[in-house]
Amino acid sequence: MHGFRSVPGDRPPTCYIRKGVYPVTPGSAGPVSGDGMQQATGKTRQERKADLRGLVYRILSDGLMIFLGLVMAPIVIIPLLLPALPQPVVEFLNMADTTIIAIFVLEYVLKLALAEDPVSHFLDRWHLLDLVIITLPVLEVVPVAGSTLARSSPTLRLLRVVRVAAAGGRSVERRIEPETAVAVPAEPAFSTMRIRGRVGDSGDGERGFTPAEVKRYLDDPRVEAWFDLSGVSRPDFPVLSGLLDLPGVFFESRLMRPSHPGITFADKTRLIFVQAPERTLRVQNGVRVPVVTNVGLIIVNRGKTIVTVSKAEDRFFGPIRAGLDGSALAGVPLDTRVLYGSLDGINENYARILAELEAELMRLEGTPNNEMPKDFLDTVFQLKRVSSVLASSLFHQREVATIIARDLPSTKSRAGEKSIFDALANETDYLHESAGNIREGLLSLIDVHINTVSYEMNRAMRVIAVLSALVLIPTLIGQVLGTNILGTPFSLSIWQVTAWTIISMLVVGWVFYKLGWLR
Repeated sequence: MHGFRSVPGDRPPTCYIRKGVYPVTPGSAGPVSGDGMQQATGKTRQERKADLRGLVYRILSDGLMIFLGLVMAPIVIIPLLLPALPQPVVEFLNMADTTIIAIFVLEYVLKLALAEDPVSHFLDRWHLLDLVIITLPVLEVVPVAGSTLARSSPTLRLLRVVRVAAAGGRSVERRIEPETAVAVPAEPAFSTMRIRGRVGDSGDGERGFTPAEVKRYLDDPRVEAWFDLSGVSRPDFPVLSGLLDLPGVFFESRLMRPSHPGITFADKTRLIFVQAPERTLRVQNGVRVPVVTNVGLIIVNRGKTIVTVSKAEDRFFGPIRAGLDGSALAGVPLDTRVLYGSLDGINENYARILAELEAELMRLEGTPNNEMPKDFLDTVFQLKRVSSVLASSLFHQREVATIIARDLPSTKSRAGEKSIFDALANETDYLHESAGNIREGLLSLIDVHINTVSYEMNRAMRVIAVLSALVLIPTLIGQVLGTNILGTPFSLSIWQVTAWTIISMLVVGWVFYKLGWLR
């Protein structure tokens, strides 16, 4: 068993650290994985391209393109409605028209060159419309029948206004994209299932089996065996139903549809469903968005045999087999080792992702307010969403581990098995609490950021109010003296007016200072 740490009274400031996940301290860069945080050795070419793409999308945003399209509308329409415009006005409109078209061309070329998939970007319906709109001005200088289309074609000029619809539709479509599910590969129309396993402790972990062989071993209660069925798809459900005596709708609901981890019992068969998290990064408009997907695993435990079923290919077999070969649970039955290895490996994935999230949280907490990135709130929101998904999954995962530990008999012969599953349940509970703490930390970070911005804004507004009050004093004095200054029964000198104005402003400023408005 890996180094387990679950002492309620002495928990470290970081989340649970396991084998292969390095400790995270406030000054360190945190754990690094292939799809996790940015490598300390520098950015890759794709990351640099993503940064440039994000910069282009921020500068040449859809909002700017919509604004320029709206500005182009009167530039195009006014010369058509008023053909007798003065020549300087016509030249100004032509220059503005050319400038806006040049910005459109620059935006199209840069976004096409920096796109993740240039072909898909080019074939997008909105980008094809963009291409037509920026290509039309070229026709204005193409000789046709001894003349030019120039700016005499109202149709060609009016079509430029369509740029507003193109940019607007493209912007709306991008805002809908984050709410859609991550694309998954199409379900194969043929069987892709692969059966591997081990019979007894022979160590023949790479051996493949046929469904008939698996059925024969499963029907023999004396056989101790483990079979892993990976790459399962819908065409395999009838075979699975015949092997495991379970309805096909069970595999449909667990493997093909969203579902929570859980455990059920059918006669002498124990059916366990768990999920292994996978954290990836999806680039959205130049910003890397963390996404957590769950890979389901069905564990069927019947007597001395245990079967693991997953639609993922080679996702669970290797780690479980490595745990069996190097397991410290010598003498423990094979089915218990497989079950523990499955749940323990899944907890390692949770611990690794939580460590990455906590490192990112500490990085954001250590960033001064004046150095916060512009996409700070969006980044924190995405991290909070990931932590919420993990907390929900770990809540159900904890229930599964607790039930397994509780159902083991407390006999002397099985005391060791019960102790390791008790520890596994405690570990899962700790990971669940860590996910909740990270989520609360992210919410607190949002509150602190919003309160800080509100405080700075209120402070600026108070300074503006004080300046307005101070400026009002000489304004009122000037208005009074500028109305009926002649014929007054008293004489005023300019130095007296100036002195009283300064004194009044100092008194008012002192009052505001005492009120704390200038601190």
